Amino acid sequence: MARGLTSAVKTALAASPSFCHLVYLGFATPVRKTDNSFTLTSSVEGSSQTYNADGILMGVGHVPEANTPIKNSIDIIFSAVDQSLVSTVLSNDVLGVDVKVWRGVISSGALVADPFLLFHGSLADFAIDDTVDSATLGITATNHFGNFEKINGRTTADISQQRFFFR
Repeated sequence: MARGLTSAVKTALAASPSFCHLVYLGFATPVRKTDNSFTLTSSVEGSSQTYNADGILMGVGHVPEANTPIKNSIDIIFSAVDQSLVSTVLSNDVLGVDVKVWRGVISSGALVADPFLLFHGSLADFAIDDTVDSATLGITATNHFGNFEKINGRTTADISQQRFFFR
């Protein structure tokens, strides 16, 4: 996928930077987290937003890419020590909410402008793993094609689409 990296990002990439993720969960009260060591402020969502580096975001899975439309999913792991996030997923209808993940470049102790969008999809599943030593909240998000195979009364065949859109 062409990313259209800015010249600032390209310059930072040439100088051995570190990387971080910015994660947005579109709950009724949006959640913004980063796996960086310090809190970041970015305008990737259109306006300046703060992404908290409170140790809650533990990891972001790999997103496979291809030059054809495919069903992609991403796993995001949060610490379940913060009960507010666990309470949100257990108490609300969160399946289908917007999930966005950006990859940011950290150079000279600061976020380089314009992190690039790594994944955009919707929350498909979550699981809480609570053991004696740790507790985690795992979220799986799928892209637009994640629900593509679901038959819901209308097919994607040309003749079916013409019935709804042809005039």
